[in-house]
Amino acid sequence: MAHPLTELTGSWTGPARTWLDPTGEPNVGDWRVQIESLLDGRYARLRYDGVCTGKLHHGEMTLGVDDHEHTLYWIDTFHTGASPLWSTGPAGPAVSVLGSYRAGDQRWGWRTAFRRDGDELVIEATNIEPSGEETRAIEVRLVCVAAV
Repeated sequence: MAHPLTELTGSWTGPARTWLDPTGEPNVGDWRVQIESLLDGRYARLRYDGVCTGKLHHGEMTLGVDDHEHTLYWIDTFHTGASPLWSTGPAGPAVSVLGSYRAGDQRWGWRTAFRRDGDELVIEATNIEPSGEETRAIEVRLVCVAAV
C-alpha cells in the first residue's frame, strides 16, 4: 500500500504558525519542506527547515502506512528535543496520528494531521493536556514549488 503523501513528492514552502502560548498570538515563520517517497512508496519522508522565535530549526517526519495503521516518527531541533515522537492512527486516506510526550512527570498527547486544502498541503498539530483539553499547537500551509 502506497502512503498517501508519496504522491506529493517535491519541494514545498509556506508559513508555519506555532502557538507557544495557546491564548496568545502565534509565532509565524516560513518552512521549506522536501517530500520524498521511500521503499517503493510505503513511506513518505518530510525534511524541513523552519524559523520559530527567530531561530532556525531542522527536522524530519517519516510516515508509514500498512493495512491497519498510519505511523509517524518525528524528530527536530525545536519541538521534540532529544526524544523522538512516535504516533499512530487508523489506516485510510486521511492521515491523522496520535502520540505522546513527557513534560515533567506527566504525559501529554500530540495529534498530527495532514490534509489537502486546494493546492495546499496543511499540517496541523494539536497539544493535548493530561486533563484531555486540546489546544492548537502548529499549522503549516505549504504550496508546491517543484514537483518531482
